[in-house]
Amino acid sequence: MANTRRTTKKGAATQTNEAMFAGSMPVASDLTPFQILAPDGKPVREDLIPDLDLVEDMYRGMSRLRHLDDKFMSLFKSQRLGNYAQFGGQEASQFGSAMALNRQTDYIAPMYRNTAAMITHGWSIQNAIMYWRGHPEGWRLPDTANILPVIISIPGQVLHAAGAALGLKAQGTGGVVMTYVGEGGTSQGDVHAAINFASARKDPCVFIIENNGWAISVPRQVQSGVDYLVRRSVGYDIPGYLVDGNDILAVNTVSKKAVQDARDGKGPSLIEHMTYRIRPHTTGDDPKAYRDENAEPEFWRKERDPIARVKKFLTLEKRWNDDREVAMVAEIETEFQAALEAADQVASPRPEALLEYVWQNDVWQIKEQREILKRRVAQMEGA
Repeated sequence: MANTRRTTKKGAATQTNEAMFAGSMPVASDLTPFQILAPDGKPVREDLIPDLDLVEDMYRGMSRLRHLDDKFMSLFKSQRLGNYAQFGGQEASQFGSAMALNRQTDYIAPMYRNTAAMITHGWSIQNAIMYWRGHPEGWRLPDTANILPVIISIPGQVLHAAGAALGLKAQGTGGVVMTYVGEGGTSQGDVHAAINFASARKDPCVFIIENNGWAISVPRQVQSGVDYLVRRSVGYDIPGYLVDGNDILAVNTVSKKAVQDARDGKGPSLIEHMTYRIRPHTTGDDPKAYRDENAEPEFWRKERDPIARVKKFLTLEKRWNDDREVAMVAEIETEFQAALEAADQVASPRPEALLEYVWQNDVWQIKEQREILKRRVAQMEGA
């Protein structure tokens, strides 16, 4: 395969050019998810393959995140991490979209399964470890990362995104907000309110539906009467894109267009990533109770893995080999161990931290609970 089409210097990402794929972007009326790389690693859209240095960066980024997801599960099993929401299998969806943002001006409004997107946007691995340990040092996101608080009560993050986008527009910063919601979360009325609000005001927001097939134990087909949730974009009069969420090149291409449109004042977009949750809902979940782990999930693990797809492509292009793989894994493991060691050295939180950061101004209930906790801690220490 000739490489003459990809001569961009390393680090220079290919810019989204609307004319490049005019008429080929996946609008809500299409029934086929937009794709650039097929699952076997062969290009479907040769003209949209970016510089190979960028593709390598994508492969390394996804591999790093998968390694992290594996390590977090191991930490949970050894009781060194709290209950954790895995994202393994959805690396292309989160990494490919978040890398379309500008870390200095743009924001992410995350839910609990967006650890991959948050790290892509500047969250440190040490912070992530401490967050999932329930340590107060991990609760507050650093000022250096434009990330809103993690939302557990789905889909509050979508409302936050719409509000933040309104604020950025008023400030005139040119910033964009990106938020994620699962297909199950779209059944909540807050999603409609948020998208309708942003659409009416043409606020700079990108709404991404990570359709991973399962809302805990509820399958996708029970959630809605439509085949693709992105069809709802028509009712909001905003662009809607249906994307193969396990094809990072397709995800990144569409994300860059949606982000640029928002930045240019064209308003929000709705993107549906067709992906799959190959792992449990959380480390506290047993998916064998509601699905056959040897059927559908195994197919997605073996035939639709987003990382394997890019690796196959790079191998076909003679840009990857076993030696580079070994070196990459060693580098990723070294980074992780350094972050884990730093997190382990942070002192354990005081019991009183449980009641801190609850309200900006204390209400009487918090004051009363703090006194009760203080007495019980004193009793324990005196025992």
